[in-house]
Amino acid sequence: MKEIDERRVADSFFSKHWLWQIGSEELASGVVSPSVIDELARRLPHIARDSWSDRFELGGVYLAGRSAHVEARIIEPSRLEYYEPKLSLEALSSWYPAFSTEWILHRDDDLAIVYKPSRLPTTAARDQRRYNLGEYLSLHFGRPIHLPSRLDTAVSGLLICSLSERMNRYLQKAYERRWVEKYYLAETSPVPPWLSRSVDWDIARDPRHPVLRRCVEVGQGERALTEIVRLSSVSQSALLRAKPVTGRTHQIRLHLSTEGFPIIGDPYYAGAISEDLHLVSYAIRFYHPYTRSMFSLELPKELQPKWLREFDTSSVLPVLD
Repeated sequence: MKEIDERRVADSFFSKHWLWQIGSEELASGVVSPSVIDELARRLPHIARDSWSDRFELGGVYLAGRSAHVEARIIEPSRLEYYEPKLSLEALSSWYPAFSTEWILHRDDDLAIVYKPSRLPTTAARDQRRYNLGEYLSLHFGRPIHLPSRLDTAVSGLLICSLSERMNRYLQKAYERRWVEKYYLAETSPVPPWLSRSVDWDIARDPRHPVLRRCVEVGQGERALTEIVRLSSVSQSALLRAKPVTGRTHQIRLHLSTEGFPIIGDPYYAGAISEDLHLVSYAIRFYHPYTRSMFSLELPKELQPKWLREFDTSSVLPVLD
């Protein structure tokens, strides 16, 4: 895998992370303002003082590692953090995708199969808690929901949403025991010379950057296995179907990059530059315990990303034995 480009990684984030360690000497001398808002306003004078209440409501302010409320005060040595959005507060509402009922692709008494667009976090993110699929779905269904698995913010595609406690318990067990089949489609460059491959690299944290992971030898990290099939190719790129047997952070992205075939648009793992990450959660298949039947769903054409429309996706799912 190529060396990471730390500037490219940083540029891909939606916010800038500020971190200060506040010591007892600063508190005793009165250098530090006891009010968190006052202290943030002092340290970040480029941010309008009257916007801090809205920023606290959005999220991204932490004191001693915990989300800070608008009236928080600094009373002891601590760590103060703020994730400053790269866009204005007014622009965020148009940057993050707005909820659409067209995202609900299937619903019964126990679950829904939903679409998550790219740029939208699956659940509340550390830099903001307002714009995320889980919040949208809770508001839409009018009750708490469960998302037993997640997608990276940059990844679009299908997710299962539990609507009942019994289904949530079942799906938690189903994911742990690998009963749920998830199929992703990825466009990579260059084109792999093989038709299929099982990639078996352990995954560990990358000490060079807190967001990144790296592949390590088996036994040196968390076990990770991905089954990959080359479906077709156009020009200098290929369409691959990836089935993650395990569910590690950045697993498909890492495995393909380490093998020498990074996903186009992946700023973390040396993918060719593109506006979007060319990775989509395309299909889900599992046994539904309450209808007592196999359930499968593929992402409909109208929700497929533009890059995928160059390829024939008529026979993506493998035939059941």
